[in-house]
Amino acid sequence: MRVQPKLTIIGAGPGDAELITLKAINTLKVADVILYDALVNPDLLKYARPNAELIFVGKRRGCYHYQQEQINELIVARGKSHGHVVRLKGGDPFVFGRGAEEMEYAAENGLEVAMIPGISSSMAVPASQNVPLTKRGSSESFWVITGTTKQHKLSEDVALAAKSSATVVILMGMGKLSEIVSLFQKEGKNSLPVAIIQDGTTKREKIGVGTVDTIEGVVAKEQLSNPAIIVLGEVVKHRAKIQEIQEEVLAKSDKVVSEKVVKSNKIDEGRNNLYPVFLKVKQLEVLIVGGGFVAEEKLTFLLKSSPDAKVTMVSPMFREGTRIIANRGNVTLIEDTYDVSYLEGKHMVIATTDKPEINVEVYKDCRAQNILVNVADNPPYCDFYMGGIVTKGNVKIAISTNGKSPTTAKRLRQFFEEVIPDKIDDLVKNLNDYRKTIKGNFEQKVEQLNEFTKSLVEK
Repeated sequence: MRVQPKLTIIGAGPGDAELITLKAINTLKVADVILYDALVNPDLLKYARPNAELIFVGKRRGCYHYQQEQINELIVARGKSHGHVVRLKGGDPFVFGRGAEEMEYAAENGLEVAMIPGISSSMAVPASQNVPLTKRGSSESFWVITGTTKQHKLSEDVALAAKSSATVVILMGMGKLSEIVSLFQKEGKNSLPVAIIQDGTTKREKIGVGTVDTIEGVVAKEQLSNPAIIVLGEVVKHRAKIQEIQEEVLAKSDKVVSEKVVKSNKIDEGRNNLYPVFLKVKQLEVLIVGGGFVAEEKLTFLLKSSPDAKVTMVSPMFREGTRIIANRGNVTLIEDTYDVSYLEGKHMVIATTDKPEINVEVYKDCRAQNILVNVADNPPYCDFYMGGIVTKGNVKIAISTNGKSPTTAKRLRQFFEEVIPDKIDDLVKNLNDYRKTIKGNFEQKVEQLNEFTKSLVEK
């Protein structure tokens, strides 16, 4: 059967795998061959059918798996031998993506061609950092310019854009940053806000914000590099304004929560109103946010009481002791910053970071999803406390001071560990066997057990 050669150019979006269209996904599912670039999120390849041929043709600065001419030839060859070829490109292939060139070559060689647009990184990456390209009173238009032309020079359009009041977005311009800065300085725009966003919309995303005069220093300090997008314009200030508004709202919210907690505590300040329960942690999913000393302490405490607990820990770094403990238990370590997505499927969360704003964020995310949460050393942000525990075989005693004094709970635990005999577990096992031999209804059994054990509490 003769195959119908076809090329479909697909825009994969700026990096986040979720920022791709449904039409693109449906096309990936039926493709015979997929040629994908370096900036494409590999997670998108899971949509390919099992027998599809996947070919990496990515290009990075100074590193080419395939030259463009080879890619063109590969498209035509695979189209004629296999049928439907998808060219999966980052962002939108018609915005500095050479998608038009590939379509022309394929069409000239007899392939049917189609194009599925993608979300351009020139707009999506700034938006992901709350930087709009237009805003009333700040910018009425925007330029999107390549930083490096075919001749490896800075586009002459940058000089023209520097004269305008428009927002200027420059792709592939990190190698020309000094030239870009000079052009804007010549126009007297030394204090114009600048944002540089690296690996936008991905978990590796980094951002540096400054002015035309300071941005090179910011890049050096933050160690920013390609792939990155440069945004110059008054609209960059919007990001800081949003952050300021959110911090004010958060501060007011925290104050309301604290006032409610204080008010509720005044109802009965002299009484512990907590209800103790014993959880089968093996059947639950536990998340610890943080990787420092406190996180290690909480993990140790949890595994000491419940060695079979299922625990996930999320932190940019972990102590060596934590790694050793994790290897002994059912513990998963994820080196990453906290994101609300890590709450999925979790039943209990412990926040232990050294950044209060992150701990509060964890608390609020958990409350929104009805997940039990404990923020270490911050009682108002706790649904439960991890008190002192005494374990003697099947006997377990939990001690709580209502979050007032963990040290007191520790001393009481030591006291009970000394006072309660180790043989208490044998008594419990014997009573369990004895209970099985007792005749009568429930009330009669309880009466006999009470009579049998009352000597345990006689003074």
